Amino acid sequence: MNKKTLNILADAISEVGSWHWWNSKDDMVQVQFCDVMLFDESRPEKETHTTDVLAVRFYGHAFAVSLDNTDEKDWHERFRDDDSIIYPVDTYDLAFDDIKEAELLLNDFKNRIPVKDFSGLETLSGARHLLCARCNEVGFIVGGNEIRIVGEKGEYTEEEIETAASKWWSYWKDYWKLRGTKNAYPKDYACEITIPVSDD
Repeated sequence: MNKKTLNILADAISEVGSWHWWNSKDDMVQVQFCDVMLFDESRPEKETHTTDVLAVRFYGHAFAVSLDNTDEKDWHERFRDDDSIIYPVDTYDLAFDDIKEAELLLNDFKNRIPVKDFSGLETLSGARHLLCARCNEVGFIVGGNEIRIVGEKGEYTEEEIETAASKWWSYWKDYWKLRGTKNAYPKDYACEITIPVSDD
């Protein structure tokens, strides 16, 4: 995945999205998000078109560390095992392939819980790809040699991510243009929280 696509994806996740789940298996780590600003064309016309669930997977020398400023032990395991828990991502506080941001995040949390093959700065400096995010009192850093983005329709290509992000913003413009009219779209939380600037 190129840097431009990953930056687009980071914005699409962190604008209103939440960390929804995580897991690791063999040489793979997955973090999953909900309410992602990618246009979901599979939805019927009279439904919302924000992507419900999107997974980011890392393969090859995959690693993960959970971070927190709480006194709650094993919260990351309960989170993994309970799909009703979500942690809203701090707006624009999610980044791909930014080792400086990952180091800052690592230092900002009092508790570090290595959940897969993580040994601190040495792991970060040797990572080909990584993803880090702050979700208020918790956060994570994950990484590996290869990134794959997977949704309900299967794996996304770079072009599909960029197209889905562009179409979502077109949908958002139409949502607000039609809002309050007889042709209004179904209420969409992701659209509602991102209010357009106007002279009114």
